[in-house]
Amino acid sequence: MAPFGPGSSSKPKQAWHISNLTNFDIQFADSPENEVVIESTAHVTHSAQGGKFHKDVSLMAAGPESSAEGKLSFAVKRPPGLKMPSKWMEMRLVAKSSNKEPVVPPFRAFQFKASTYTDQRLLVLPNRNMASYLKDIPDSVHLSNILLPGTHDSMAIYGFPFAQCQRQPLLNQLQDGIRVIDVRLAIVNGTTLTSYHGVVSQKTLFSDILATLYAYLQSEEGKSECIVMSIKQEDFATNPAALFSQLVHDAIFNSSLEGNLKEKGIRKDTTGGQPLPPHSPTAAATSSSNNMWYLENRVPYLGEVRGKIIIFSRFGDGTGWTNGIEGMGIWNTTWPNSVTPGWNWDVKDTTFQSQDWYDIGNFTKVPQKSALAKSTLITRPDPSDPMSQSHHILPMSFSSASSFPLALPCAVALGIGVFHIGFVGVNARISQWALDVLSSGNPSAAPLSVSQPKVDTNKQKKGAASAESKSGPDDQSKSGEMKVAEQAPPDPRLTRISGWLLMDYYDSPGGMIPILVELNFLNQRLGVQGVPSQAAAEITSS
Repeated sequence: MAPFGPGSSSKPKQAWHISNLTNFDIQFADSPENEVVIESTAHVTHSAQGGKFHKDVSLMAAGPESSAEGKLSFAVKRPPGLKMPSKWMEMRLVAKSSNKEPVVPPFRAFQFKASTYTDQRLLVLPNRNMASYLKDIPDSVHLSNILLPGTHDSMAIYGFPFAQCQRQPLLNQLQDGIRVIDVRLAIVNGTTLTSYHGVVSQKTLFSDILATLYAYLQSEEGKSECIVMSIKQEDFATNPAALFSQLVHDAIFNSSLEGNLKEKGIRKDTTGGQPLPPHSPTAAATSSSNNMWYLENRVPYLGEVRGKIIIFSRFGDGTGWTNGIEGMGIWNTTWPNSVTPGWNWDVKDTTFQSQDWYDIGNFTKVPQKSALAKSTLITRPDPSDPMSQSHHILPMSFSSASSFPLALPCAVALGIGVFHIGFVGVNARISQWALDVLSSGNPSAAPLSVSQPKVDTNKQKKGAASAESKSGPDDQSKSGEMKVAEQAPPDPRLTRISGWLLMDYYDSPGGMIPILVELNFLNQRLGVQGVPSQAAAEITSS
């Protein structure tokens, strides 16, 4: 991390600091145009998508001689458009080179003011392909130890400002790095499953959703990925739950992959999902769609589910499904309504640490909502506890909220205002927090949650405390709620940010998903993506 300042002769008003999380040796210097410049002195290879730097490229400060042949430089500039009232933004990297071929920088740059510093900071992250970033995470990592960005009400792109929650269609979401989708369905004409948000139709058939998922996961980019799909019945008050469950079952099991894709006119071997003319051939599929589903009632390891859809069933009782509820994916129908701070529930060897506080009342509660969404993602495995090696904690946090009329989904997620006038939305607040963590290189920089009661649905269902809690009889209320004791921060190597984060309007601010994804690789570097027994023993003895 190195300080730098404006290139003019005037005294800078504040210092700047660089945090570099790439594999490149990066240095910065001021250009005559008073811009921060990054320059490469190594050769560049080119492809149809643009230039790619070799991993051993050396980046050094630019100077007046920067036009020498073989050198490439990038000016770090502010993006165009009005600035929202947040403390960070992704910067533009503009090539400053005589080479006329297009160059894709191997990094992304974010300007922000860290919450613990008064100076401005520049964070440089690898420019990862968001369509296939899970390929860089080992098969042996448990899904609970990965931070998977998701979308709340993934298909809700209609009904602004009350029902709309997203602006991007499903395929764009997958290519942008979304790995958890929240699908709400209703029965139309007695037999057809269609996406809905409340009473507002989202105009997409369930069969179209499946076709998009199959096409993406069969593509070259998608074959290394997995998709968690939560399914919930939206018309439970008017249509039988048993019929809904049967229709979902039939949609999954009663059509072949080839037939599903051909019917929708989608090429199996592309991520674009472009419609084909009726006479165009469709690539032959050699497997049925059944093989693309993970249907065990257990949270898997990543290597078990590459190229698959993990069903998360918020419906049904297992009737009509092979093996009942043990054969319809991760299953949970107990969902407390807008409780704060959240609730815990168990699936085999995994405890879900969940929060879905959506009825926040008004926009003044946005800071509380964002703090809760962040703190839910934090786990602190204890290497001295053998159970922490065999029992997993999977955070599931919704950053979405909606209360009419003073906390509409778009206002909560995006905030309101320009420049420094207005209030900052949940998305920008979570991104700022993640930037703080990445810049410090220490997940312990994340705030600790305060001592609050948490609903334990396992106790309500089976009279036993959650596996996550070690509280005694005095720590539990008569209502079955549990108090979480505040503890001192443990070794930062054992602080992990992971789980499923479901967002509204995930595409704004731009750059949010790459920031969240990079937390996974910070976990890797710190050795907390998975803490093997040997590592735990070494840490305990040190």
